[in-house]
Amino acid sequence: MKDLNRRLNPGILGIKPYEPGKTVYEAGREKGGGEFIKMASNENPFGMSPAALAAVQARAAEAFAYPEATCREARIALAKRIGVDPECIIFGNGGDGLIYACAMSMLAEGDEAVIPEVTFPYYEIAVRAMRGKAVFSRMEGLNIDLQDILARITKRTKMIWIANPNNPTGAAIGRAAFHSFAARVPEDVFLIYDEVYGDFADASAVPDALSYIRNGRDNVFVIRSFSKIYGLAGVRIGYGVGATALVSMMYRVRPPFDVSVLAQIAALAAIEDDVFYHKTIEHNEREKRFLYAELDRRSLPYQPTSANFILIDAGRENRFLADALLDRGVIVRALPQPSMRTRIRVTIGTRTANEKFLAALDEVLAATGKGETAS
Repeated sequence: MKDLNRRLNPGILGIKPYEPGKTVYEAGREKGGGEFIKMASNENPFGMSPAALAAVQARAAEAFAYPEATCREARIALAKRIGVDPECIIFGNGGDGLIYACAMSMLAEGDEAVIPEVTFPYYEIAVRAMRGKAVFSRMEGLNIDLQDILARITKRTKMIWIANPNNPTGAAIGRAAFHSFAARVPEDVFLIYDEVYGDFADASAVPDALSYIRNGRDNVFVIRSFSKIYGLAGVRIGYGVGATALVSMMYRVRPPFDVSVLAQIAALAAIEDDVFYHKTIEHNEREKRFLYAELDRRSLPYQPTSANFILIDAGRENRFLADALLDRGVIVRALPQPSMRTRIRVTIGTRTANEKFLAALDEVLAATGKGETAS
């Protein structure tokens, strides 16, 4: 039999499979039952936006038909909310779908894409799938080094990926630093600005990335999501904002029915659910301060966050630590990057969830020595 790999897209052969956060169902199956709280995937602790849930329940029967391909109703409503032309907006199957649409639209074989060394791994996956070359920029501690990104731009560079706030660190790039950086990015290099966690950041401190689109810059594309702030992670809907000509080209490669009828209904209702939006933000700020205080009391290092999760260094090998916490009913994220080997990412949950996590962490730390590993 012929070697299967020789018949595949060579771009995918070097891709490391993405490891999603373990679900409650998977945890129960792995551990033979029990109750679990999930603090691994940064989902909204309150669940879905009530307005979105009610709309989906009321209009679920409409799902027998194919969806309107351009999400017209949701685009018009969203455009009014964020102050751009509806033709500047494209909806996708979550932020991930838009990441792929960017790669398919903007990359040719051999093109380079600059990606920070520690960030969301799907950028690299999308680049490699298009047979592009991922060029990794260094970090400055846990912060993205913008100057190093600029230094890595060559004639082959086609795009730059920036998550702000960054996942998995929660660190945010300030307004002045980003504007200075963006001004030095060449016009023929696309700057993909992923702010799916941007709702949780201090709006006065981070850049208004949409201003670039409003001012006519055609090499900036902004990605946002309904997953975190509106609790629609399982519905799968996100959106991107860019120049109308760019968005028009992206529609050529995005699957025409990528956004389901129910996802469009949910998003349309969530856009107007200001009560839930502000409830989520206020809760996140309150529980973030609570966790900071508790981690300080335990002398555990953490990265101050502008997102809805906290990166914690517990001084233990993170996969061992995550498994030990799983034994105690708490699911957290063990990060794969070598520089993150003792760090876990923990979603900011309800007070009950946060207290259960801390109690479980105390048990693990008391039962193990510093530097404990799975072996």
